[in-house]
Amino acid sequence: MKLGNRTRRIRNSLSREEIRETSLLILREEGLEGLSMRKIAHRLGCSVASPYSYYENQVDLVKDLIKHGEDELLGMLKKSIPDENANTTFQKLAAIARAYFYFASTNRELHKVMFNTDYNTVHRKAFPQLPKSYRFFLETLREGFESGEIRYPKREYPPIARMMWGWMYGLLVLDMTGMLKKRRGSDNPIEEGISYFKTLLEGTSPR
Repeated sequence: MKLGNRTRRIRNSLSREEIRETSLLILREEGLEGLSMRKIAHRLGCSVASPYSYYENQVDLVKDLIKHGEDELLGMLKKSIPDENANTTFQKLAAIARAYFYFASTNRELHKVMFNTDYNTVHRKAFPQLPKSYRFFLETLREGFESGEIRYPKREYPPIARMMWGWMYGLLVLDMTGMLKKRRGSDNPIEEGISYFKTLLEGTSPR
């Protein structure tokens, strides 16, 4: 079927991966507000009904994008620690922080959809439990408490986990809103924070 100067693609010629990649491209260029089945169909040269062969509705599509983002982020976090046995807990946590910041910095709009509270309803439907990336971070930190590398009582694990994850997420929000400024003569913000957490995690409990 002709569509202007193009031939409209038939439904069976599409793939779920093509629709996802096109959706990610639109998301990167226009944000979630610019994402629609109509725009996806236009870019792929197919009917508006075609994407619905793979996704029940737009919420279903966004859930798939979140899952794809989580899988990609988790893979990056794991690859950031090439040899688990040769790294201390703190080195693993530092690698996780760097990889997480890199992922969010290079996938800004996808990261917003994955973690921004504006899309919390979609997020809960996509992840009935904690996101895989957050669980990986928690498990790495817990290992440090259990091995004794982190010299704090185990009761300190929850507040330290919240504080470190809050720092990583908060730093990204500052960066994404243009509020993250590098001070002259200082390390970049991610390395600066890692340095402070190294002092904290290698210290002793004040109690």
